[in-house]
Amino acid sequence: MSTKVGVYGFGSPASLPVRVRIRRVNTQARPIRVSYVIGSLAVGGAETQLVRLVNGLDRTRFKPSIICLTQGGDLEEVLSPDVPVIKLQGSPAANRSARSKLVGMRILAALVRGLRAQRPDAVHAYLPAAYVLGGLAAWLLRVQLIVAGRRGLTSIDVYTSAGWRVLAQMANRVIDVYICNSRAVRDFAIAKESIPIERMRVIPNGIDLPPLGPAPRLPTEWKSAGAKAAMVANFIGYKGHRGALEAVAQVATRHPSFRLVLIGDGPERAALTNLARELAVSDNVIFGGVRKDAAALLPAFDFTILGSSEEGFPNALMESMAAAVPVVSTRVGGVPELVEDGVHGLLVPYGDPAALAGAITWMIEHPEESRRMGEAARLRIAEHFSTERMVTNTQAVYQEFLHRRATLPVGRRSGR
Repeated sequence: MSTKVGVYGFGSPASLPVRVRIRRVNTQARPIRVSYVIGSLAVGGAETQLVRLVNGLDRTRFKPSIICLTQGGDLEEVLSPDVPVIKLQGSPAANRSARSKLVGMRILAALVRGLRAQRPDAVHAYLPAAYVLGGLAAWLLRVQLIVAGRRGLTSIDVYTSAGWRVLAQMANRVIDVYICNSRAVRDFAIAKESIPIERMRVIPNGIDLPPLGPAPRLPTEWKSAGAKAAMVANFIGYKGHRGALEAVAQVATRHPSFRLVLIGDGPERAALTNLARELAVSDNVIFGGVRKDAAALLPAFDFTILGSSEEGFPNALMESMAAAVPVVSTRVGGVPELVEDGVHGLLVPYGDPAALAGAITWMIEHPEESRRMGEAARLRIAEHFSTERMVTNTQAVYQEFLHRRATLPVGRRSGR
C-alpha cells in the first residue's frame, strides 16, 4: 500500500484547538464501525484475543475491520470471513526499516490512509506500537473513540528512541480508554505513566472450553515412561526457559524419567540447547518446535510450566486450565489473578529454580491431587474467563465511552 498521504498539522494534541464537531453515533440506524489495529495476525496471545473478540462481536451492534501494521498471518484462517483486513507493509523487514527511519512516520501515514478507507466510529489498537500509531492516526482523523489494548508490563521506558517516546506521550493524551487484561497491567501503567484510573478498564482474556475426551496422541519422540510436562512459550529471555532447565536438572536426580517438552521457538533456541547439554538434561528436555495444535495436545500432559519474569495475563496458562491440566508458574504480573496457589496449580517466585523444582516434584509425586487441581482450574475458566464474557464486557466499554463522547459539548473532548 502506498504510504503517501496529505499534509496534517502535527503539534501537541493538547494545544490544538478543536474545530470539528463531534459526530453522534445512532446505534439504532447502523452498527458501530470498529477498526482494530495490530502488528500482524501471526499466532500470539494478543493476536488470538483480538480474533476471538472480533469473531464474537454482536453484528447487529458492531461492524469490525482490522488493519495490520505489517503482514497478516495464520490467524486469518480462523477470522470470520465478513471481517476485512488491510495490511500496511509487505514484510517484517519493511516494517523494521520504516520504524528505524522517520520514527515510524511512514507507517503512521499509511495507517491514516487505511483508517480513512474504513471510516470507523472507534479504533481499538493492541500492543504498544499499534496503540501509539493507531491512537495518533485516529486522532488526526477525529475518530470518535480511541481505545488502547494494554496486554503486558511495558511502558514508554521501553522505547530507546526519543522520537518514539514523544509519540507515545502524545498518544497517551488522545487515547480515551485503556483496556487492560489484568489489574497488574492497569496498576503498572498508572505507576509508570500516570494515566488516570478513570481512563482504565480491566477485562481479562477470554477462552472457550475445549471438549473433554481421550488424551490426544503425542508425537513418538515426545513419549515418556514417566511424568511429562509442557512449556508453551517463545524462546525469549523473559519467558524463563533457563530457570526451567535448571529446575529440571534438580528434578531429574530424583525422577530421571521426567520429560519436559518445550513447545515454541525463538532467538534463544541455540543457547537453550547448549544449556540442556551442559546441565546433562538433554534426555529430559525435548525441543518440540512451533505447533499450531499446541493447545489441543495439552490434555496429554500431566501439567504445564511457565517460568516467566513478567506476564500480563498469560494465554498459555488459560489454555492449560481450560483443558483441565494444572499449572506450575512463577508468581508474576497477572498470574495470581488467574491461578490460586494450591487450588488450580502451584505458584513459585521468579528466579528460584529450587522452588520451581520443588513444585514440579510435588506435581509428579501427587498425581491425584494434581488431577483435582486441573478440574478446579477448568471450572474457574468456565465461571470467570469465557470468551463470551470478554466480548460482552468489551462491547459495554465501547458503548459507555461512545455515550460519554456523544453527550459532551463540542470542543470539550480531552486532548482533541
